[in-house]
Amino acid sequence: MHQVQINDVKRSLPSSWNELTRKQLIMVSRSFNNKLTAVEFKVQLLFRFLRIGNRLWKSIPADEMHGLSISLNYLLEKVSLTNALISSIRIKRFPWVRYYGPSDAMETSTFGEFTKAQVRYEEYDLTHDTAKLDELVAVLFRRKKSFWFIRRHFCESTDPRVRFIDRTLPIRAKKLASLPHELKYSIFLFFSGVYGSLPDKFPHVYRHKSSSANDKSTGWATLIISLADGKTDDESLDRIMNSNLYNVFLGLEQKAIEYFEFIKKYPPND
Repeated sequence: MHQVQINDVKRSLPSSWNELTRKQLIMVSRSFNNKLTAVEFKVQLLFRFLRIGNRLWKSIPADEMHGLSISLNYLLEKVSLTNALISSIRIKRFPWVRYYGPSDAMETSTFGEFTKAQVRYEEYDLTHDTAKLDELVAVLFRRKKSFWFIRRHFCESTDPRVRFIDRTLPIRAKKLASLPHELKYSIFLFFSGVYGSLPDKFPHVYRHKSSSANDKSTGWATLIISLADGKTDDESLDRIMNSNLYNVFLGLEQKAIEYFEFIKKYPPND
């Protein structure tokens, strides 16, 4: 956090994505969708983050204003948000129903959930089709398991959400479509941060993925089958897809390391 003092007023400015609050993240999302210039974007957020009146705002010298705006440059660079600031959501039509999202860095999510979300994430990023954004939110946010307050003491999983099922996705996406766009975009930014953090944590997986598949549609399939020891039956693949995201990535990383060691030892013929 950056500590800022303007006359007698002291404020804190977040210095990274993971220092944002839920309210600040939604502010960022709203500003992203206002089609502002980089300078306008930072100045607008600076004013909102500092929470000061117009008179005090106008008293800030130009050089100090410039320095403060530079401190927000990270918001225009790679999204590194992995804190689950949007932990749960409600919709106006059904205010008594709460939908719960993944934990920080999606640590309790399954590999299957991640791949389903990734498809929607990439489609929305490419097309800006709001239906894909609705589906992304619907993949990540689900209702809590029945009697979770009791069941949590008798199961290994710490994820309170019901298991992801494909056939329930369209219904949930339709319900969640009424959420404010800035809220849904905040969830998009969270997934972007988690997705972007994985290549640094599992470099061999992504190196293997990019070198072993001609297109994205088959990249994960190749790695999943390798982790299932070559088995392609429904039971083996379902076991992988419903395993913890990071447990699967650890297994894939080891498989990828073995693969590149083999290639180095026995290089393919030209």
